[in-house]
Amino acid sequence: MPENTPAASVPAQPGLDYIIRFFSLVPLAMYIIVAALLTIIAVFSIYDAAQQIVAMIVSRDFADGLVQVIYALLLTITIIVLFETVTVYFRTKRVDVRALLIAGITGLVRHVLVFNVATTDALQMFATVALLAVLIAGIVLVKSEDPTSPAF
Repeated sequence: MPENTPAASVPAQPGLDYIIRFFSLVPLAMYIIVAALLTIIAVFSIYDAAQQIVAMIVSRDFADGLVQVIYALLLTITIIVLFETVTVYFRTKRVDVRALLIAGITGLVRHVLVFNVATTDALQMFATVALLAVLIAGIVLVKSEDPTSPAF
């Protein structure tokens, strides 16, 4: 029987080690910048939603105003989900695919609300339904890393 021999050790190369450390910090720095930008965008998005609510109340146009408020709030939810994806990356060094799929569904719902279903052609509606089916299937099939997260 062959014996298990230990793997040959690779001699340390200090220059290469510094380069590897530098390039491993680049994604972390990019995620920090993205998190900061998403924070700023989320604050402006919440401000925009509040303005939409005030405009709806002042104009008393609740039919169109409510759609605009929901549109602004869904945008805010999408931004928050993306921000949480970045913060999960900071903790685990992994990107949560399930959260991105949920953000995709939220964006798709926003798309359906903005472009009225009655004015779209059949091919565009079929593409929207197919995309929604793929996103839902992805959420169902992708197992979450967090055991406390709800199973849809």
